[in-house]
Amino acid sequence: MGKRLGIIILTLIILLLIAAAGCTAREGSEPGSGASDLLIVTEENPPYNYLDADGEVAGRSTEVVREILARLHDTAPIEVLPWSDAYELALSRPDVVLFSAARTPERDPLFSWVGPIGKQGFVFYAPGHSGIEVSGVNEIQNMYTVGVVRDDWRHQYLVKQGFENLVLYPDDIMAIRGVHEGESDLWFGSSDSINPLSLAAGLEPTDLAPVYILREIELYIAFNKETDEGIIRRWQRALDDMKKDGTFDEITTREQLIMYVPLAGVSGAGKEALTLFISKAEGRVTGTADTLRLLAGTSDIQSGEMDRIQPVLTNLKANDQTSTFVFISSDGTWYQAGDQMPRHNAGTLPYFSTLMAGTPITGKVITDPVTGREAAVVTVPVMSGTNVIGALGARIDLVALSRSLNDDLSLDGRAYFSAVTEDGVVALHTHTEKIGVSAPSGTDTFSEATRRIIQETKGEVGYYEDGIYYQAAFQESAITGWHFIIAEQGTPPIPPETRAEEELKNLLAMND
Repeated sequence: MGKRLGIIILTLIILLLIAAAGCTAREGSEPGSGASDLLIVTEENPPYNYLDADGEVAGRSTEVVREILARLHDTAPIEVLPWSDAYELALSRPDVVLFSAARTPERDPLFSWVGPIGKQGFVFYAPGHSGIEVSGVNEIQNMYTVGVVRDDWRHQYLVKQGFENLVLYPDDIMAIRGVHEGESDLWFGSSDSINPLSLAAGLEPTDLAPVYILREIELYIAFNKETDEGIIRRWQRALDDMKKDGTFDEITTREQLIMYVPLAGVSGAGKEALTLFISKAEGRVTGTADTLRLLAGTSDIQSGEMDRIQPVLTNLKANDQTSTFVFISSDGTWYQAGDQMPRHNAGTLPYFSTLMAGTPITGKVITDPVTGREAAVVTVPVMSGTNVIGALGARIDLVALSRSLNDDLSLDGRAYFSAVTEDGVVALHTHTEKIGVSAPSGTDTFSEATRRIIQETKGEVGYYEDGIYYQAAFQESAITGWHFIIAEQGTPPIPPETRAEEELKNLLAMND
């Protein structure tokens, strides 16, 4: 009997321990518990939280929240809702989490808070190298010119505050460029938008530096007040650890450089022009190559004799005055239509050995050694049996070809065409003075766009060139290896106003 009683008591103790463990596991959802009961909501509010091109929730705050969940070995859905719906849901329903929310005195007692996960301010910026130091608004008002967007609320606010030394611009991108180029001393803008605007203006994010913060608010993750305090503590601890080990700075710095504003896109007419451009240019090159290939099989060319080859070159020149036609011998001598004697430096051509190995050349851009103008080389080997005895070639004048293409494409004055070789040399251009120029290698938007055009097969890019914003469609040619471009003047990708900016505006208005 005593033995049975002992077993019963032991069993009860084990059951009580299991029950207690179960209660502890449910309370607050310990790390490693997998899916939680939390519902996380946010709004479309770049750069903090927004739907990307693939329909996925993205943004710097989103990445911070995901990292916290990962560190807690937890998962929870993130839904994008209108702000009013997300706010009301977090206010009224247990276990709902809202980000990114400004923690204002009015809201503070309504939620439990984890953060801060960001801060946003209205700031006066100066060129990074200027050395300007500011101690207060009065100093700015009396000593410096300030660049702002005409009729924007910031323009109206500064006028209301008595600012007179204002330089007005049509948009923030031009205002930022104006400060960088010395047209004004300071730009009055938002810390939310300084990085994407600087990139859109062709500058590095570090080219402008903050010199005075007018007003700033911090952003947090807001939890419904009924959410278990254990969850709040664990989320805050995970965020604090992220800040200590550098993960938080890594995420926010990376996300600041993302251009989250979508391009408006090249027009349908621009895309059609690109197709026509490629067709016309490739048609000229392949037509020349086909003619040379046919002639390379004739007895006159295969004879290798100058007196038999010269009439062929002369006839080609008579039918195409914009190209130079040549015969290159395997011994390094060469001549063009009209020459009385062979020339002796063909062996120095960068493509000579390739030709003599039996490989044709299509689209190599060089400076014509006779005319001094930029030309595209189209050359085919001449065979005698299995031996290469020379090459028959043409040097197509690229200025003349560009002028012909300009007539065919009939682009308006707000657009231009261009073609760039794989090594970054301009082969064709509406503005022929740019032919032969090497691609830029800086960090401005035009340089970045050119690198992308060369690296990718096709796509669209936006950039500033000579102070004008362009959107361009591009595609690589499988025949020449050139990258064909149609560029149209467009609207710069100006970031939309964030919720933090909106709330800061309201705070400034309240304190007028």
